Amino acid sequence: MKIVKRCSMGMNILAILRNDKEKKVVIVMPNYIPYLILTIVSIIILIFVIFSKRQFGLIVLFLGFSGLVYVAEFLVMVIGNCYVYYPNILSVQYYNNILGAIVSNLFVIPVLGLVAAVYQLRLRWLVLFVGTLVGIEWLFEWLAIYHTNWWRKGYTFVFVLLFFMVTKFWVRAIQSGAKWSQFLMLWMQAWGGASTVMYIMSITFIRYYEFGVFENIYRDNIFISAIMGLLKGLIFTVAVIIIRKPHWRFLAPILVFGIDMPLYYFGILVVEIPFWIYTIVYFVLATLLLWWTQYAYSIIAKMAR
Repeated sequence: MKIVKRCSMGMNILAILRNDKEKKVVIVMPNYIPYLILTIVSIIILIFVIFSKRQFGLIVLFLGFSGLVYVAEFLVMVIGNCYVYYPNILSVQYYNNILGAIVSNLFVIPVLGLVAAVYQLRLRWLVLFVGTLVGIEWLFEWLAIYHTNWWRKGYTFVFVLLFFMVTKFWVRAIQSGAKWSQFLMLWMQAWGGASTVMYIMSITFIRYYEFGVFENIYRDNIFISAIMGLLKGLIFTVAVIIIRKPHWRFLAPILVFGIDMPLYYFGILVVEIPFWIYTIVYFVLATLLLWWTQYAYSIIAKMAR
């Protein structure tokens, strides 16, 4: 029996040739299906944990863990160009790359980190989780829907295991009332939300950044967007923690909009829709992010003993 594998036109094709009867069995599967399966399984696990603990606020921890993974991915994938994802859904390949990373960074790894932290799992469970993820990484490479440049599976094992340990420690620190852990959790979930919104605005061709750090304009956009997302998440976090009167907190959306204006003036920020529509969309989304950050702050405060 011979197995032939190739990836073409967004389809992953597995052809099984049987020598005995000279029959050919072809299984055609779109590249995005494995990514979709991982996303659905992750959401099911997330819902199970929330309902089993009867705490909807656990989604704040989940988003905070996502933000922390976003930081790591910004360093190793956006800057380091360590691997490439091929879900083949979007017309722009680099945005496809980021979309594949989002499946891992927004869903799979943070959900497992939440499970590890909430249930304070022992090392053997963490090793089992990491081993499963390494197996999935191998499977995605075999299916030709994921490619590594210089990354190694050993790196995945070490860094993801470390991440799970950090999530356990982080939750204990929040519960003990450590201010740094509360601040960091609030910042990470705010930046994760801001960067996700900015990515959506990029793939819908509402706006993009072009500074010239990278030759690929789409990679350049994601690079600047990530930095701006970190800054805007920090502004929301500081506003919620420092400003006591809720109505004064609405200065935060004005400020995050204001820091974009010099970039717009110098042509670094390019808006592809009428500017007045962009302004409305921006303030609506920024206000929703502010509201969510306020909610997240109340949840984190309640977790402290």
